[in-house]
Amino acid sequence: MSEFEALGVHQWLSKQCAYMALHHPTPIQKLCIPSILAGKCVVGGAATGSGKTAAFVLPLLQILAEDPYGVFALVLTPSRELAYQILDQFVALGAPLHIRAALAIGGVPHEQQVSVLHGRPHVVVATPGRLKFLLGTFPEARKAFSHLRFLVLDEADRLTTDDMEGDVSDVVELLQPPRPTRRTLLFTATLEEHLVRVEKGGWLERLGISDAAGQLEVHATNTVMNMPDVARKSDNESSGSGNSLGTSYTVVDSLRQTYLFIPNMVKLAYLVAALRSVGSDQTTIIFANSCMRCEIVRLTLQLLGFPVCSLNSIISQKHRIDNLATFKLGIARVLVATDIASRGLDIPAVGAVVHYDLPKQSSTYLHRVGRTARAGRKGLSVALITENDVSLVKRLEKKLQCTLELWKVKGVGEKDVLKILDEVSSAKVQAKLQIEDQFGERVETLKAHAAAKKVIRQVKQKKTKNGAFAATPNKRDKMRVGKRLPNLLAGEAGTQTKGVRKPTKRDRTDSPEETSMAGE
Repeated sequence: MSEFEALGVHQWLSKQCAYMALHHPTPIQKLCIPSILAGKCVVGGAATGSGKTAAFVLPLLQILAEDPYGVFALVLTPSRELAYQILDQFVALGAPLHIRAALAIGGVPHEQQVSVLHGRPHVVVATPGRLKFLLGTFPEARKAFSHLRFLVLDEADRLTTDDMEGDVSDVVELLQPPRPTRRTLLFTATLEEHLVRVEKGGWLERLGISDAAGQLEVHATNTVMNMPDVARKSDNESSGSGNSLGTSYTVVDSLRQTYLFIPNMVKLAYLVAALRSVGSDQTTIIFANSCMRCEIVRLTLQLLGFPVCSLNSIISQKHRIDNLATFKLGIARVLVATDIASRGLDIPAVGAVVHYDLPKQSSTYLHRVGRTARAGRKGLSVALITENDVSLVKRLEKKLQCTLELWKVKGVGEKDVLKILDEVSSAKVQAKLQIEDQFGERVETLKAHAAAKKVIRQVKQKKTKNGAFAATPNKRDKMRVGKRLPNLLAGEAGTQTKGVRKPTKRDRTDSPEETSMAGE
């Protein structure tokens, strides 16, 4: 008997795991698979790269094999790239069942997706924005989910944040009323914030989850929790009393967390020196906090001869998929990305993660470093810290209960940087000019749409009571938004749509266009 079979997994599925080189279940899989097979609603928290996706894909496939009728499972995920990855796992592990799986994401003609839903695929993987549109516009799309057995929220902490929870709530409202047999599964790498939102936002009620009679179980493998009000099983439980919820995150032991303290004005030069010092064989992901900064770094490195590609929301869907494939295949050894690439993407061979911009949230940092040191491999995290980041670093170290060590590597000293400063500065100026010509108008359009979505969300929140969101805005809401929309598209809140403006201070922080596309 294999280790998966000992968890209750059937032999045919265990053999498929072995075929996919999955021989030993991870801790989160050991905890969650038996609970899901037993018909429980599950909240699972584990470090990135710990096999959370397979923790729900395997039991869902086994239950699906017993009753393969209609849309059996719906998986909501915050980004298109992650949706593709989850779909691949369902198709690969469910090959003996000839499973039919479909995507409902932005960047694809909606008529095509409605046609696919009409054919009743077994599994649908969707982003909230696009699925909300399909369910609210096409009655046949809603009918496809009438026999839904499982609703899965992957990266649930992201799905329940302010910029996405409205769409998720609308999707839940637009789905057929849940059958008594429907189960809900929520998975996240940062369990603390998610559980707080679940409790304060009334998500258990919205999702039709009852904690009575032991229906809900919470499993965690990377946190230390005090959760008296929620059933839970954890590998790292701590004793305590009271009604507070406290969590300290942990990262894998094979990850080395380091920093470089550098002047802000020469940050890009230090990045170039660091990349040259580690050599061309190292695969590296560089994270920036906005799309424009991401593209400026990418093009600067490209002009300096690095094999580099980028991943962010101002790139078209086709180019995002192509760039991700290019990086996975090793054609490009460096990927410059916003946090759209920090969640869920499985790229096992990443050797290092560089924080060109330090994230504002410790949970975001945790997701970023989860791109390396996966599957037992060693990994390196390097934070480029400037004089503006000291408070962020202190807060991060306190949250993670660790101390970042100084990264010492040959070729990344002050003298080394001075030698290449003119070369890097010249490339950066050239990159800025090209980026503004190429993406300036698109950035302004995305910001206008993000502002419009914010207005709609504010109007809907004023109309709701007791935390329950309306499924769609009423006629008066639409009229109010309609009056403001021309101003938004014309450049409300300081934006200008005529011509291409230079990046402002706002562009150097988390940009609204990143969140506006992530859930579509």
